[in-house]
Amino acid sequence: MQKVKASQTSMLVAKLRLILFILGLMAVPAAAQADDVADHIQDIVGPVKEASPSEGSSLASAELLPRLYETRDYRVIWEQDSSVRELFRELDQGVAHGFSPSDFHLPDLLGQFEKAKSGGAWEKATFDVLATDAALKLIDYSVFGKVNPSQLDKDWNFARLALQRDPVQVIAQYLDGEGFAALMELVEIENPQFQNLLDALATYRAFASNGGWPEVPSVTVLKPGMSDPAVAILRNRLAAEAALDEGQIPPSVEDGSDPTEIYDDGLVNDVKAFQARHGLETDGVIGPRTFVSLNRTVDDRINQIRLSLERARWLFRDEELEYVLVNIAGARTYLGREDGSVWTSRSITGSQYRKTPVFRDEIQYMEFNPTWTVPASIFRKDKLARIRNDPGYLDRNNYIVRNRNGEVIPANSVNWGADNPGVTLVQKPGPNNALGLVKFMFPNKYAVYLHDTNDRSLFDRSERNLSSGCVRVEYPFELAGLLMEGDPEWSTERMQSILESGKTVRINLPKPMPVLLTYWTAWVEEGTVHFREDIYGRDERVLEALDQ
Repeated sequence: MQKVKASQTSMLVAKLRLILFILGLMAVPAAAQADDVADHIQDIVGPVKEASPSEGSSLASAELLPRLYETRDYRVIWEQDSSVRELFRELDQGVAHGFSPSDFHLPDLLGQFEKAKSGGAWEKATFDVLATDAALKLIDYSVFGKVNPSQLDKDWNFARLALQRDPVQVIAQYLDGEGFAALMELVEIENPQFQNLLDALATYRAFASNGGWPEVPSVTVLKPGMSDPAVAILRNRLAAEAALDEGQIPPSVEDGSDPTEIYDDGLVNDVKAFQARHGLETDGVIGPRTFVSLNRTVDDRINQIRLSLERARWLFRDEELEYVLVNIAGARTYLGREDGSVWTSRSITGSQYRKTPVFRDEIQYMEFNPTWTVPASIFRKDKLARIRNDPGYLDRNNYIVRNRNGEVIPANSVNWGADNPGVTLVQKPGPNNALGLVKFMFPNKYAVYLHDTNDRSLFDRSERNLSSGCVRVEYPFELAGLLMEGDPEWSTERMQSILESGKTVRINLPKPMPVLLTYWTAWVEEGTVHFREDIYGRDERVLEALDQ
């Protein structure tokens, strides 16, 4: 933790140093400088060139800004009114993408623009350099994201985008040619999820500008049919998020009571819809967990969407045409296809105490009728106590026992009372196997993979962060068929024949399929924004870095 904080501090110092160079030089009287704007730009950029670039940034302004001006002989970049208007429009778009105005020192930039309009060479030079610094930051953040995830997660293994051309040459080419807006259009992420999240951010910022929503009193559990003043507040709360549909017009009552306070069937249906998109039990009962979700502020929801946009920038800048994506927080698995369609399945992911790691890999093969070698941690924490308390547990669940040499030995030859019996459990193929009838393999240091399950009832739960780290997929055979598309020898009949044989069979994919294990607490699915609680506690550190 200390190492991360020190790294974040040094990044902040580097950023402040750059801005202070520029803003500090603004205070120099124009009369003390040469009249030529280019000379003033060179005076400003010179000290910037000596500044250390921000850690972890591939497009740090302290590095690129001097080089960009050098290639242009320190000529003014933002000389035309049209180019300045274009810059401010794109910076506003940057804010619409989840960044903060302070990321581009917008208040200072606007103030200096007013000075430059009526000022001399010095004012024009200082505005030009400050504007260029803001433009470079916007490009950098849009391409790579503002936060470097490898500095927050030592196991992060997603490759950072490799630039094919010198960014200074590309930027100079566009600034002197098609313009800054065309350059920003070039780096725009076209992934549908990213675009949907942008729309969601605009929607929730509109909710915020309208005052957000009221807090629903949580003193009393609200059940269908009840009458309570809190129900009227509940209606207003849902209406403020455009989530009030059937409950908009409460039924009239004859006893003179306020109909808005009655928890009627229409409002119950609206609450169930709310619960569904927040991963809650859709029973219409408003208890502690539903109150927590209802009473998250609009700013909380805005920040969750901003975090998802930032995480999308890490992933979708250099995305493959087809990939499997697991949203750990949402317990869902997706297969994005080349034609733009998306296959979706409910999943079961790691619990709060046995987290599914975030990483990238490639699914290389499938194993039908798999065996399951029980990991040492699960053996110690779960299996050993069961074996001690139930002598028939191993036989009933189709386990064999192997010694340190890998040899199968009788279960009754093992001292199960020892702290470490020195054996390994292997569950044979079959309907009771914990992995089900197929697993999707991408060998990795975490021993994590996607697989079937022998307990499908768990998919019906609203909370599905239940596993020991691996990802269970609700419709594994559909996924298998999609992954094997393009193999002329593969068919549903062949798969069924393999399953019926009961033998463990490895099937290589026609080509490796990228798999992205990710963590999003906000996403859009079928036009609806979904939110989840941050069960792994990962959002806070990313948000802190995004806002610094």
